[in-house]
Parts: sequence; C-alpha cells; structure tokens
Amino acid sequence: MESLDKLTQVMVSLVDAHERLLGLAKEKQAVLIDGSGVEELQRFLYRESTLVDAIQKLEHQRLACVQEYSLRLGVKEESLTMVDLIKMQENTAVKAGLKAITEKLRVLINEISQVNNSNQQLIQTSLSYIQYSLEMLVQKQPAIGYGPNAGSRYASLLDARI
Repeated sequence: MESLDKLTQVMVSLVDAHERLLGLAKEKQAVLIDGSGVEELQRFLYRESTLVDAIQKLEHQRLACVQEYSLRLGVKEESLTMVDLIKMQENTAVKAGLKAITEKLRVLINEISQVNNSNQQLIQTSLSYIQYSLEMLVQKQPAIGYGPNAGSRYASLLDARI
C-alpha cells in the first residue's frame, strides 16, 4: 500500500506541475497575441524549460513507483499501465482516487497540447508577416538572364522554414 500512496502523491504533483505549465502556455499565448517582444518570450521559454525538467523528474518517480508496485504483484512493469493498475485495485477509494487523478492529468495534457498548437500557429503567422514585410522592403532585382540558370528574381532575407 505504501507504494500506492507514493504513486498517488507523485500523480498529484504531476497534475499540479501540468496545471502550472498550462497557465504558463496561456500566458505565453497572451504575449504572442499582444506582440510584447522577444525578451518576454525568452523569459517564458526559460520558465517552461524549468517546469518541463521538473515534470520529467516526476515522471521518472512515477515510473519507479509503478515498477516497485509491479514487482510486489509479480507483473511485468512494461505491460502495467495506469488503467491496468486502477483495474487491479480492490479498494474502491484508492481506485476512484487514482482514476480521477489519471483522468485529470489526461485532460490537462490534451489542453496543453491544444494551447501549444495554437501558439505554434500564432508564431507561424507572425513569421509569415515578418517575411512578407521584409520582402516588401527589400529591393526587387530583375533576373540577369532567362532559363533555369537565371538568377533569383527576388532577394529574400529569410529563406529558412520553421
């Protein structure tokens, strides 16, 4: 039972860390929409990376708890998922608690993914606008010749795709 208590504590910590990550992603989205600047985004990236490192450590702890519990049960840990672990519980309170925590974590991860996808689209739109603005500022040069070996018709400052 001790390993299950530890697993529950780690799962609660994972939920807390993911809630903070979601809040950070939403704050970053507001900064992207406002166009506050690169310095502000760099601060968010630093805070995000610190939080992701903490989440990775918690995930390693969770895996260690699952491994310890699976050894007690004599089950291969690779095949033991949280859903399986919940199904194996006879204590309904423990079962309900683990199920609620697992579901909350799943919902948080999906929401973080959606916000991150939205942020990625905002960044892509900003980069496209910057590319367009730069192309408008850069002087257009006529091609030197005709055919496939002719020079580029437009000079571009940003040719890389992200």
